Amino acid sequence: MLIHGSLVLLGKENVSKTYEIKEFLNRNLADFLYFDLNHDIEAQPLIEKHKIQNAKYPVLVFEDGYLLEDPDLFQVASAIGLHCIPKNENYDLIIVGMGPAGLASAIYAGSEGLKTLVIEKHSPGGRAGSTSLIENLIAHPDGITGAEFSERSRKQAEKFGVEFVLPVVITDIIQRNDGFTVSISSNVSISGRSVIIAVGVHYRLLQVPGVEKFLGSGIYYGSAMTEGKRNEGKEVYVVGGANSAGQAAMYFSRFAKKVNLVVRGESIAIRMSRYLVEEINNRQNITVMTKSEIIRINGEGKLESLEIRDSQSGQTRTYPVDSLFLLIGGQPYADGLASRLLRDPNGFIVTGPDLEKHERFLSKWKINRSPLSLETNIPGIFAIGDVRSGTAKRMAAAIGDGANVINQVADYFTFQKL
Repeated sequence: MLIHGSLVLLGKENVSKTYEIKEFLNRNLADFLYFDLNHDIEAQPLIEKHKIQNAKYPVLVFEDGYLLEDPDLFQVASAIGLHCIPKNENYDLIIVGMGPAGLASAIYAGSEGLKTLVIEKHSPGGRAGSTSLIENLIAHPDGITGAEFSERSRKQAEKFGVEFVLPVVITDIIQRNDGFTVSISSNVSISGRSVIIAVGVHYRLLQVPGVEKFLGSGIYYGSAMTEGKRNEGKEVYVVGGANSAGQAAMYFSRFAKKVNLVVRGESIAIRMSRYLVEEINNRQNITVMTKSEIIRINGEGKLESLEIRDSQSGQTRTYPVDSLFLLIGGQPYADGLASRLLRDPNGFIVTGPDLEKHERFLSKWKINRSPLSLETNIPGIFAIGDVRSGTAKRMAAAIGDGANVINQVADYFTFQKL
């Protein structure tokens, strides 16, 4: 709920900060209007009405005249009524991450009566939260958007008394005899008897010249649903060969004149669900470019073209582009526990029986029992979802982890009493 009433965002389309705020508001289901200073005639009357002079854009304008100039996400969150500071000091369980795994664990923890806090760095749903349509999730035959899934899950958890704070991150965690002290970026510390790490993964960076120049202003990591309407009648490129890239291509095909799906492999069928492959093949304005990779990005002031190499022929061609969306596989988030939690060679957190095979296990595990299947090398800290080593990296698998981990948290509490 907005603290100050109806909300308008004024900014410039090709500015990364404008995109960042627009995406944050959209992902957190804020009701707002956006006007581009260069193209929308509605912007000027608002500037005159609220006497906005020499402002540093983007600017958030509230109905009661309250203004925020060039705000960071913490300021935006506070202004729209999100909770950035926990209400209490002590919790049974602290969950880090609000993707499918974290949301599922929050629901089950709350339903079991655990006093639970969920910490999220950006917005509900993780990568799944930006998905335009999830069609293979059980009990949703007509599909469900990532935003709908996230909002319904959050409300369900809140019904059981679960508390959410965002956008904040863990800055430190200290193990105590009776649990953990967790410090967060809103400058407070809370205590928890147990901690669940469900931070998920982020899209792998594209290492080619020109990327950094246009991030948030023509080039985006993820599907960025706020950019759909803006690309009406334009030419869009999506990079990636898994379900997230396929879903993004289908979404943008509703607006764009043409969508080009760039895939390094020889077929999208290798990593993409069959239903999605069929939908893409039947959509006339989607072209799949297999055995292809972007080697350079060009533009002066705005994104203009891509240089794409065909790995089979070795030929490189230049293509005009309006927007580029990158969905090229996941890398685990390197949170504040990175140096203390054992990880596999790819950076994913190792849990359970796999820990006992790790070369550093004996130097890290100091108690007389084996780790529980979702437990990390620090007893009482669990890892679930895509950040965990060996998972299927599927939404249903993450939800399953979220359900299973609460039983193991209960087992851990029992061990603590012995």
